[in-house]
Amino acid sequence: MSFFSKKKKSGIGIDIGSKVIKVVELSKRKNEIILSNYGEVNLDFACSNLFRSFENKNLNPQVDNISLAIKELIKETGIHKKSVIFSLPDFSTFFSTFQMPPMTKKEIDSAVYFEARKYIPLPLDEIFLDWQSVDNKISEKEVNRILVMAISKRIIEDYKKIAIDSGLELIAVEPEAVSLKRAIHDGFEGARCLVEIGFQSTNISIVDNNQMKMSFSFDISGKDITNSIAGKLNIGYEDAEEMKRKHGLGEGGDPSLRDSISSIISEIARNVRNIINDFEKKENILIENILLFGGTSLMSGILDYFDEAINFRRENRIQIEMGKPFDKIVYPREIEENMKEINANYSIALGEALKFFE
Repeated sequence: MSFFSKKKKSGIGIDIGSKVIKVVELSKRKNEIILSNYGEVNLDFACSNLFRSFENKNLNPQVDNISLAIKELIKETGIHKKSVIFSLPDFSTFFSTFQMPPMTKKEIDSAVYFEARKYIPLPLDEIFLDWQSVDNKISEKEVNRILVMAISKRIIEDYKKIAIDSGLELIAVEPEAVSLKRAIHDGFEGARCLVEIGFQSTNISIVDNNQMKMSFSFDISGKDITNSIAGKLNIGYEDAEEMKRKHGLGEGGDPSLRDSISSIISEIARNVRNIINDFEKKENILIENILLFGGTSLMSGILDYFDEAINFRRENRIQIEMGKPFDKIVYPREIEENMKEINANYSIALGEALKFFE
């Protein structure tokens, strides 16, 4: 799903986060997709304390600030391509699933807007809306299950302006969950759960045979872990962030540090478990695999913590691992030691860039 698009053979993907903006540039040689360039600008370090990438109240993008950061990022990385796909933060998109009667695709195209009014908390004349079949088919004899995605027209216009101000040609915009699904398409045929723990929010998506089944977003995220550490240890935000990255949930650290982190991670894991349980009950499909993404997934001890929280008293154990979407991308040997962090942090930008090769 994307809200507008033009076909191009090359380009870049830019993941616009609330704390970090990341770029991935891909090229293609014969049947190989190659990582040509990547980079990021961390707004904590690159900008003053007053810099914001999203407005405080409604989380709409701060156009001037983001444009400035992207221009600096493009300049710093030396990327020359102008065609780009932007990610839409999960907290700015709306996903919903519902059923529609047996009908043709054309009939669903006409009827889906009226049904969506029950689920989308914005006036229909203020949104762009797209949909797909949950079961990857349209039936004129059976009930159709529809996954709807909506985004405010104002936000779309903001991202268009960001591209223009950054000197880029915007080819498409799409939600982070869609980009992430594309990034991990590795031939896995079962049902899996994608958990992206960002700075501002956490996104949970369930994919079955590479088909998006559902996507949820909630506000408990990386920032809450840092705030918890700062509050319980009575230290500044930057020091708390450093302790989170350095020690995490690893053994031998300060018990107060582990407690402050685990209190938030347990809440995230509880949400993941509940969503998985609801899906399995409704669909009669077992989740086989959970992939973790985002900078928080790099904390030491987090995989073991998730494994215990998710699989406790569970009859069918779910395998939990770090997502590694760059495994199918050709990249320079000299960055091999950085690939764990690249896989965690650049997966969404990778998924956007891969759209050019579909």
